[in-house]
Amino acid sequence: EMGDEGEAGAGAGGGAEKQTGPPNEVWPIKDKDGYITVPFAFGSVAFWQGKRAAEFQTHKWHVYVRGANNEDLTHLIERVIFQLHPSFNNPTRVVDTAPFHVSELGWGEFEIAIKIFLHEGPEQGLELRHMLALWPKTGEASKNRAVVAEKHDELVFNEPSESLLQRIHMCNSRLVNAGKAWGEIEALLGPPNEQDELLRMQAAQRRVQAETELVMEEYEKEEQGHSLVGEDVRRLEAGQGRKGP
Repeated sequence: EMGDEGEAGAGAGGGAEKQTGPPNEVWPIKDKDGYITVPFAFGSVAFWQGKRAAEFQTHKWHVYVRGANNEDLTHLIERVIFQLHPSFNNPTRVVDTAPFHVSELGWGEFEIAIKIFLHEGPEQGLELRHMLALWPKTGEASKNRAVVAEKHDELVFNEPSESLLQRIHMCNSRLVNAGKAWGEIEALLGPPNEQDELLRMQAAQRRVQAETELVMEEYEKEEQGHSLVGEDVRRLEAGQGRKGP
């Protein structure tokens, strides 16, 4: 997992040509071992509201989970829960359709817990942590520059079922009618660096392999336990069979 933090022009992409084709020429991403990877990103974008802003509303900010190339992940992700600071009204925000994001006004930086639930995935979901960044690391705050703090990661599937594979295929589409708030920041968010993406995919595959090996070890231990119990039962039965009336 690698981070990418920086600034972007708040008006970037304002006159950009609207993309209409699929986000990816090759989809889904699959390697020789059968692992299928769905890259995604999570983070925040913050806009300084200027010197005349209210004391506790210095920034307008967005926190989000998105496809790494702005794919529509609605078919794969059932819902995302964003846990904001308890000082916000209704700090637990549940978003059940893309774009998965929350917009707010505030003045302080804090850690946001993000939990992703898949349509076909573990019940406990995937938990992430993101530190909301409002101020640039260098230079003065500007209404013309957004502060972007983002990390790229991936969902890795080992031999997914046919229904899950179909859901993944359906994600290679662009968001339609995503709303003004998301349109404000989407143009600021691009795909990950190719080399970084390769490293992340390799790391994720190692994690999946390690988890698979751990499950196999637990299974073998359980089988050995069942085998030992069976031997004890057979010995008891054999001993009972030798006893006279």
